[in-house]
Amino acid sequence: MHKKFKIYISESFDPKFNLSVEEWLMACSGTNDMVLFLWQNANTIVIGRNQNPYKECDVKKLKEDDVHLVRRLSGGGAVYHDRGNLNFTFITPDESYDVESNMEIILNGVSRFGVHGCFNGRNDLLVQGRKFSGNAFISDNGMNCHHGTLLVDVDLDKLSKYLTVSPLKLKSKGIDSVSSRVINLKELSPQITVDSLKDALIMSFNEFYKTEAQPIVLNEKAIDVTAYMEKYGSWEWNYTESPDFAITAEDKFNWGIFEINLEVSDGMIKDCQVFTDALVPEAFKSLEKLFQNKEFKSHNMLEAIENCIINEQIKHDLCCLVKDKILTN
Repeated sequence: MHKKFKIYISESFDPKFNLSVEEWLMACSGTNDMVLFLWQNANTIVIGRNQNPYKECDVKKLKEDDVHLVRRLSGGGAVYHDRGNLNFTFITPDESYDVESNMEIILNGVSRFGVHGCFNGRNDLLVQGRKFSGNAFISDNGMNCHHGTLLVDVDLDKLSKYLTVSPLKLKSKGIDSVSSRVINLKELSPQITVDSLKDALIMSFNEFYKTEAQPIVLNEKAIDVTAYMEKYGSWEWNYTESPDFAITAEDKFNWGIFEINLEVSDGMIKDCQVFTDALVPEAFKSLEKLFQNKEFKSHNMLEAIENCIINEQIKHDLCCLVKDKILTN
């Protein structure tokens, strides 16, 4: 069967659009298509399919700094994307799927800048023992997606900042990220930029397959992926798809110690326990029933506190506890 080689480049830095394009490509590509898709996201945490966002990153900091959080289809760990990161995606049918070939294309592209990396046999590409690319994989309905990151000139301080969870006691059955020593390619070869690396990967892809595919630019006017974007932008997909988890928050106030334990399943608070040594006659235990069977969102919890607690200082302190330590959407 004659193969069709296609290269796409996204003009968008919106993670909802770019992840939608990936899923659209998997759904629309034919059994003889060999696709390379290059894309970037701005200020984004992308979590794996089976991960808990509350355990992987500081959700409060993300919201404060207007950082996107999006769940992808593939497994693996959480990653930070900014415009110093180049993402690649290979879409191929089962009969043409070859991860080692994909890795060779990437490594050949990087080697054009004098950087000679290697595949560690797990999911990473390394140079000098440090990770510059993490990879993940999806297979569905005869099509395969292999995608990964390339750290070109990423703000590593922000990477550490956002992928450090807030000091909550949290237990989850989800997949945890594995920390690795990382390195920007620009540190190894100053002439590497995102644009020059794009060009190098396009040349590497064409040379590997002995073809002359020309890049096709994609944006929201070129293709309609609205249905996919609605999913990737939804609270239900990004938060309720998390594995079941338990979360505990505790603080000491001038009126006493307050501890709250929540059991969350499918984005809903299934159980709640409140403990306090406060001597103030407040209906603390009533909060347990008011929290139960509500979506795990801050406004639901704040509304319950407003309706249940009479003392203005305690009401203020508990609302701050929710907003500062249990902040969700």
